[in-house]
Order: sequence, then structure tokens, then C-alpha cells
Amino acid sequence: MSLWLRDLGRNLWSGALLVLGQPVGKLRFRIGVPQLLILFVLSAWLDLAVDTVRREPGATFVLSGLVGEGFYGALLMLFAALLAMVLRQPSFALALPVILLSSEWPLQLARMFSAAAFDGGAESLGPALRAEQLILLWTLFWLWRSAAVSLAPKYPHYLLRSMGAAILLATPLWFAPALLPEMGWWEAPQEQARDARFPSPASETALSAQQKLFDKALDDLQDERRGITDLYFVGFAPYAGEDVFRKDMERARDLFDERYDTEGRSIVLINNPRTVLEQPMATVTNLRATLKEIGATIDRDDDVVMVYLESHGGRDQHLAANFPPLELDQLTPETLRASLDEAAIKWRIIVVSACYSGGYINPLKDDFTLILTASATDRTSFGCGTDSNATYFSDALFQHALRFEDSFVKAFALARERIVAHEEEQKVSPPSDPQIFIGDEMAVKLPKLEAALRARRAGGTI
Repeated sequence: MSLWLRDLGRNLWSGALLVLGQPVGKLRFRIGVPQLLILFVLSAWLDLAVDTVRREPGATFVLSGLVGEGFYGALLMLFAALLAMVLRQPSFALALPVILLSSEWPLQLARMFSAAAFDGGAESLGPALRAEQLILLWTLFWLWRSAAVSLAPKYPHYLLRSMGAAILLATPLWFAPALLPEMGWWEAPQEQARDARFPSPASETALSAQQKLFDKALDDLQDERRGITDLYFVGFAPYAGEDVFRKDMERARDLFDERYDTEGRSIVLINNPRTVLEQPMATVTNLRATLKEIGATIDRDDDVVMVYLESHGGRDQHLAANFPPLELDQLTPETLRASLDEAAIKWRIIVVSACYSGGYINPLKDDFTLILTASATDRTSFGCGTDSNATYFSDALFQHALRFEDSFVKAFALARERIVAHEEEQKVSPPSDPQIFIGDEMAVKLPKLEAALRARRAGGTI
């Protein structure tokens, strides 16, 4: 075993020299069947690491990645055997795959770092594309150099032969994905098949009902009460593919109506097949109009508006909006900030339950705002999924902490403790690391709001 590991280290070092364009010869490599098998395992592990960095929020681990590894491994061995016959070098059949796999790891690391550095946002699209182009050129160089070093001793037409071998080895870059499109280790979240019991959101029945539902929801919002600091609740759950978001949103609204005096002053926007004829849909347009209506209704110097967002989130802080076959705009923190500003809503409590939701803090923070997020800017949150009954963050904050604790700040601390314990128990890593921001003016405002709510609850007016 120690000999195999020593040979592996030698192969990986020689491979790094090869792919980085440094002088290296075939004799520097330890070529044999044991090394070939070890290198196949190492290559699969690196592919898994790259796919893990690139995976979408909510993706699930699948063993179909083994199919892709087996497919490309078999293709490599087939090409090596064909080239060995054409070039009349029997040793080429084993030397090429060993040398190729030994020198692959710097490229895999570059792909991993590129995926981590460029998160898919509009501002990173150009740099990400340039990085991919550079990695592609580097890949072609790696294939040619591997073929060239494997050709030893050098026969006539050495350059032509090595280039021909590289062209054959490069064909999977363009053709294999068409033959085997599903070969990754992570499967993107699947959209729920539309339940025949519910109409399509694009049907005339749904579209007609939606306009009436939204108009009625706005008309039913009660005016602010003079001399009372009113709290308004706005829920926004735009991802229809998983029922957990609807469940979380309805429970949160019910809790605030019962315990925080928002009944008659709460509205939820939900994308879900079950509610398409019952609740207004969660679109950016509806959210903007809702905030505008509330802004015109409240006492802007005194009343507080809570906005609760829940969906899948991306590294670019776009909140996923999904309700096929509709094509919906995704919500960004900048869009939310602009909508709140246009509505002239001064006092704001913003709760964001999504992966990477810590990225909402900087664009939204000011002296009059409290922001609670399910995760840090660079972390995922947990608990979503088609079979989930509640996300970790929503369960901890709304179903436990805020159900018994009046202080929003203390409730967040309790929820965070619960989430940490749950993540440790479930052995999820890295932890979501929920975040909080409280503006200076809001830090003074909150105790007064909480005391008023507590007094009305004690007086039986809630």
C-alpha cells in the first residue's frame, strides 16, 4: 500500500508538471494497473467535488454520477486501445490513461475554484464565461500534452500523431453530453408534476380568479388605527415546486394573526397548485402593488411592516420564482428595497428564509430596519424538499421561538440555538449560520412595539 501511495504521489507531481507545461517525460510516471485503478477513483472523487460546488440549491445527491464516471472511463480506455493499434505502440493503451488521469487534478481544481468564484449572477456572467474559455483551452493543451508524453519513443510524424490523438480524446467535450446528458452527482430540484385536481396557473379559470383574489386581498386590508402602533404582515412564497413553502407561509401568517395582532392587516402571496384559486400568486408585480397599498394605508411614522420571504435562494441572492408554465421574474434584494422605498414604508422587519439569504442584509439595511436571515451570504439553509413538513429556519423561528417569546431579537437567538442543535444532530455541513441586523432606530422602536403587543394581548384585544 505504501508503495502504491508513493507511486501515486509521483504520478500526481509529474502530472502537475505536464499540465503546467513543464519538462517531463514518460519515464517520470509509474505506469501500471494498480495506479490506473487508484487514479480512476481519485478522478471520480474530484468530479464529485466539482459537481458539489456547482450544485443548485435544493439539489439531491444521486448515484447516477457513477454512470458518467463509468462511461467516460470506458471511453478513455477504448480510445487508448484504438490509438495503440493505429500508432502501433501497445504500451500506449495503458500509458495514456495513467498519464492523462495523473495530470487532470489541477484542471479539476481550477473548475472548482471557478464555480465557487462566479456564482451565476448577471454581474459575474462575463468573467465566468472567460474563465470557462480559458479552462477549455487549457483542457485541449492537457489532452495534447498527455498524448505527446505517452508517445515514447518518438516515431516519425510525432507532432502530427500527438495532435491526432488529442483530437480524438477531445471529442467527448462536444459529443458525449448529447449521448449521456444526465451524468452528474447532483440532481436539480424537480418541479412537481401538475396535479390534475388543480387548474394550471395559466388557465383562463386561474387568471380570472387571480385578479379577483388579489383585488379582494388589498380591499380587505384594514386601515391603521390612530394612537396604536400597528404591525402589518406580508408573506411572499414564490416557489410552487415544493409544498413546504406554502405550509411555512400559512403557519407564519396564522401565528402573527393570532399572537401579533395582524389579523385584517396580513396578506400572503403564494405560488402553489393548491392555492391557485384561493390565494393571490407570488409575483414581483403583486408584491410591489401590495407594498404600495400598505404604504398608502399605514401611519408611516409609526406603523411597522413585516415582510417574510421564503423560497430557494442562489449565490446571487435571487429568490427563485417558479410556477410553470408561467415565466416569472425572480426577486432580488435591490428590487425589494426599491419597492419598499417607493411605498414609503419606513419601519421594516424583513425575514428571509432561503439559501445564501445573508446577502439580503447589505442591500436592505438602514437605521429603521430589522433583518433576519436563515443563512449567511455563503451558506445554504436546510429543510426544504418535496417531502419536508417545515424548513429548519421557519420551524425554529415561527413555530417555536416567536410562539412564546415577545422580543424579535431574543426569538432569533433562540431560533438560532435550535437550528445549530438540529444541524449538529443531522450532521449537515457547513452550518447555515443564520444572520441578524438591527438598525439603530429600530433597536429603540422594537421594545415599544413589543410592549404594546404584549399589553393588547394581556388586555384580551388580540
